[in-house]
Amino acid sequence: MRYLVCLSLFLVLIACEDMETVVEVELPPIEKKLVIECYLEAGQPYRLLLTETKDYFDDLKACPFVRKAIVVITHGGIKDTLNEAFFFNDNCDVDDIIPYGFLPYLSPDSTRFFNYGSTSLCPLDYTQPFIVEVWDTISNRYATATTQFLPPSPILDFKTEFNNSGKAYALLTTEDDPNTENYYRLVLHETSLTKKGEGLLPIPVGRKPRFDRVLDDGGIFNGNVVTTASNYRFESGDTLIGTIYHLEKHYHDYLESVRDAQGANNSPFGQPAAIQSNITGGTGIFTFLSYDRDTIYVP
Repeated sequence: MRYLVCLSLFLVLIACEDMETVVEVELPPIEKKLVIECYLEAGQPYRLLLTETKDYFDDLKACPFVRKAIVVITHGGIKDTLNEAFFFNDNCDVDDIIPYGFLPYLSPDSTRFFNYGSTSLCPLDYTQPFIVEVWDTISNRYATATTQFLPPSPILDFKTEFNNSGKAYALLTTEDDPNTENYYRLVLHETSLTKKGEGLLPIPVGRKPRFDRVLDDGGIFNGNVVTTASNYRFESGDTLIGTIYHLEKHYHDYLESVRDAQGANNSPFGQPAAIQSNITGGTGIFTFLSYDRDTIYVP
């Protein structure tokens, strides 16, 4: 009887072995899109980051930057061609002495870097649009976008208050215009906007803000005070830098969708989120930075 049981188990295992089949799923090729990230700021040079989307299984250290492109920003009939930053190699290892293989153009507060730039200064103009055009000369791709400046929304109040435990919170407010549809970003940094990176040639990078809120004037904010506040985390002697950005709708939607996508990537139950973009022929954002900024010291 024991012999028959063992023989039966053996035959079952042999049958299961025959059922084992390796299935190779061939994924369809994904067309890579141009990715444009450009923030216009009055009185500052034109700067633009040009990359392309990557496949899920692409090498993480493979350089996503688009080389040898023609990048033109047009305003008031005047065309300005941006130059590519000096490139060293195709290695995008962040541990390199010079990260990403090139000497980048940096934003004035050093919170962002770009691989195309110009010496021309962006004019302050609320009446005429700005147009960006990108020609990828290697892969024969074209992308374009349009944006227009909005006036800044002044800081109405920026203050701190202490609780009984000796910790302070920060309050940042602006006044909403009830006659227009408005979008805002309220950001708080501590001590400085920048910090130095590591390596022989440290490149400044943006310090993570203490809070960063994207809001619209719908509901309770319409025509009233737009406000946001931190938790009780600051002490006497701290330096706080508050910034209120006045956003166009495209930029507001882009920021919200980026955060949704990041949240979905960090959750196994999250639904995939599409990035909202104003780029035709690609993805990303072409917008302006219109803001009011102030610094206070916690008493």
